Amino acid sequence: RPPRSTHCISSAASDVYKRQKLGLSKGTLSVLLRSLEKKGLVELEGKKPLIIKPAKNKAVELFNSILPVTYRQFILNPPLRGRDISNILTGNHLKVLAALEVEKPQRLWFVQLKANVSKATLHRVLNELMERLIVGKKKEGYFISEHFAPLKAFADEYFYLQNSLKAKELDPNASIVWSGVEELILATGTFKGKRLGNFQLTGLARFSDYGLPLISSGVYHYYWSSKELSFEEVVVHALKTGSGARELLYIITLLKAHPFNEKRLKRLAAKFGVSKLVEDILEYLGGKDKPYPFPSREEVEELCRQYFGGCDDDNERKAD
Repeated sequence: RPPRSTHCISSAASDVYKRQKLGLSKGTLSVLLRSLEKKGLVELEGKKPLIIKPAKNKAVELFNSILPVTYRQFILNPPLRGRDISNILTGNHLKVLAALEVEKPQRLWFVQLKANVSKATLHRVLNELMERLIVGKKKEGYFISEHFAPLKAFADEYFYLQNSLKAKELDPNASIVWSGVEELILATGTFKGKRLGNFQLTGLARFSDYGLPLISSGVYHYYWSSKELSFEEVVVHALKTGSGARELLYIITLLKAHPFNEKRLKRLAAKFGVSKLVEDILEYLGGKDKPYPFPSREEVEELCRQYFGGCDDDNERKAD
């Protein structure tokens, strides 16, 4: 059966909740409910009696719709009959489901990069999901079986909901530019400093750290994660938040002036969905001309002279 915390979502009623039905103490139930409320999964009203209602959002709707489908899959498949499926909707299992695609194989390194879990955790979770026939494996990589596509939909929506709540902590008017597994990029019209808690300024506004100060366009992008941003991440975030003529000119200039790890740049580009742009930029840096919105060689050389005293054409690129 589903874990106790998620069971509260589907069983919450418009009257006082009967904690005895879950076999929980009053203290434990209170902690679970407050956690679910903070995650945007339930709404709590009143005190005595306390009214618990499922929150009105897509994540909760998907959760309630997938339970019958998921249970039916396990009942109709003899190898799965009697297996506990509660943990696939929580923790690292949910992260891996969000990182995988339905019937579209992905390499192990790419799944790990998107899921934000250790390699050992990823192997363990994938093995468990494959035993339950939720995940399959081909020569090209791992994928979610079409029968369990609703699980993928819920995982994506759940993390988007959590990221939306996190973004509003920085700015109630912020908009999400990109949403991943417990990480996001948001746009705001207010400068919050280079770092505020676990939010870090990123994109073009961060180029000043590498010798290229730019006049703000009035929009600031912040990345949420506790880890420090690498140079390659800042560049890829800049591409994700804008790839017009202005952005490409500054990004190409910075890449000519600053050593970078090409392998890391390509992997991050795949994660953030800008692989084609990065390949085109690397070809441009290698001497191949590109049409507009790519800049002219003269524009790049002028910026290089202005900010860096010139840029070497043989800029160092590390393989790994």
